Amino acid sequence: MTHEYKVGPGTVRRALDILRDRGLVVTVRARGSFVSDPLPPAPEAEAEAEAAVPSA
Repeated sequence: MTHEYKVGPGTVRRALDILRDRGLVVTVRARGSFVSDPLPPAPEAEAEAEAAVPSA
């Protein structure tokens, strides 16, 4: 990532730390960092989505 985005390794490390703290990235030792599974929708958002779909 340092070469692709032309930033230093410390910048990449800090960015991954922030993403990890927010639960957006999971780091596995000796494997790398991966995007976390998406959060399940909030019950309110799910109810709104169901209400927006017209019944057949």
